[in-house]
Amino acid sequence: MADADERDSYGLDERIVQLKALWNGGIVGYTVIATAKDKHARPREIGAYRDDAVFALSRLERTRNGDIIGIVGDLVPIQALAQHAQSHRTSSGEGVFPVGDAQRSGLSTDSYKEKIPAIRTWLIDVCVAGGTVTYSDVMNRFALTFYPLRNAMSRLGRDCKDAGEPIITALIVDKDTHRCSQGFFDEFHIDDDELERERCYARWASSGDSALPSPMPAPAASGADPSGPTGDLDQRAARFAQVQIRPDQGPFRDAVFRAYDGRCAISGCAVPEALEAAHLLGRNWRQGHNSAADGILLRRDLHNLYDRGLLLISDACRVELLGDALAYYGEFSGVVVTTSGRAST
Repeated sequence: MADADERDSYGLDERIVQLKALWNGGIVGYTVIATAKDKHARPREIGAYRDDAVFALSRLERTRNGDIIGIVGDLVPIQALAQHAQSHRTSSGEGVFPVGDAQRSGLSTDSYKEKIPAIRTWLIDVCVAGGTVTYSDVMNRFALTFYPLRNAMSRLGRDCKDAGEPIITALIVDKDTHRCSQGFFDEFHIDDDELERERCYARWASSGDSALPSPMPAPAASGADPSGPTGDLDQRAARFAQVQIRPDQGPFRDAVFRAYDGRCAISGCAVPEALEAAHLLGRNWRQGHNSAADGILLRRDLHNLYDRGLLLISDACRVELLGDALAYYGEFSGVVVTTSGRAST
């Protein structure tokens, strides 16, 4: 471990605790040796590493320039790791552990649960800037390994859902695909993570207290009835297609829009910019469920309630509302959704 970075690090304290335990010896210690894409870059990105074996740590030493280095021993295949760990123990380092308590930042804790408020605050700052972060960004900043990161994201996402907010973990994406993980889709039933990020930006980049952005209706044509459809189906479908979405979802959205005659299946809203093609629960675009029969056309706010389990559609195609949604959207309780896109009470 080289001298601590001057910037605040939520992982510094954990690293000090782990290194001290290894320095004292008598524990099971292993390491993975990785090569960096660019060793001069900060932060570094992993270029390559062995995923079939780990190195057993023999002991830690301090170099003349003050760095703490690990002395490695056996190369242990992953399949033999459990057996090897039964007998392997590290040796103690020479002298007193060279990092004192004064070098701890006091910013980090041993529990991922206690880091969740800090992660949320950080993600809100990212949101205000209109950006995204990668999974490795979060892991590095908060000293989280894979499973604690997954648990922290799940807890933070559920907290957002319970509060009626957009799921702020939609800002955490894969560095190559710039998309959320499959776990995000599976847990929160959100098919369009890009749209969820837009909701996050609208929620936290503004000074208002509204949990969800209000849909902006298109200006009505001169002399047109603002409450009714504007233009024919092809014209409205073209407007609907202009709303930013994942490139691979265009055909699905168009099919659902036309199947429902360009109207929300529940409210009857015919403003294309206020509508979204939602996948029915149990259907997954990643599994090829992208036909008109796999979706339903909903007004944006109703789609949000549907994804969050506050609006249900029974086997009899009747709308059921739960929790606070019933108080504010009671007019839609009991509405029967039909395959033609029309709704009746």
